[in-house]
Amino acid sequence: MKKLITTSVCAVAITGAAFAQGTVNWNVLSPAAITAQTNATVASSFGGAGTLVGSTVGATATAANGFYYELLSSAYSGAQAAVPTTAAQLAGWTATGLGAVNSATSAGKLTPLNPSTQAAVPWANGTTESVILVGWSANLGTTWATVENEIANWATVGNSINGIAFFGTSATGYINPGTANPGVQVFASAAGPQGLPIYSLNTQLNELAVVPEPGTLALAAIGGASLLMFRRKK
Repeated sequence: MKKLITTSVCAVAITGAAFAQGTVNWNVLSPAAITAQTNATVASSFGGAGTLVGSTVGATATAANGFYYELLSSAYSGAQAAVPTTAAQLAGWTATGLGAVNSATSAGKLTPLNPSTQAAVPWANGTTESVILVGWSANLGTTWATVENEIANWATVGNSINGIAFFGTSATGYINPGTANPGVQVFASAAGPQGLPIYSLNTQLNELAVVPEPGTLALAAIGGASLLMFRRKK
């Protein structure tokens, strides 16, 4: 009898988990609503106050798996959410498990990973959640869990990244997912019955500036003080 009760409880729990997922269309990410650019002329607000070494802005390149993206969600407040600009603000957003990479054939376009016209999101139809897309260069990693940790600790890990790193966020939206196939559009240029899809052309992936190491800052301070003393003596 105890085993039967346990089995029944598990079945109910599994059924509840299944009903807790709505559906969205993660098959083709329309370039009429979402594209991306790298920007090496403006430092990302998520990085430190370092010196930028690049000087260009342009559509993301077509190198295979050169850039990664993840759809995040957070509780909907009744209005369009502000775009997060700090690691602390990003911590309030949760990964949905829906990812993408840069197109290997068209600069600036995105290609969904595990494409599906009925992809599941971790909240149910009837519930609206805010959504945002984050994007980053592959030298930061291939998963959002890795990159989120790096962004949160950029002052200590930034110098360990090889090459110029880019990170950025799209505009925000809010979605009440569907229950059928195809699911609700995540990216579109106008609001609809299911909410406000993300509309973010030329999403900026800004350069993450490398933060000078504490020792370098100390040497710079000593050098500056020495120059000042030398000038005074003259």
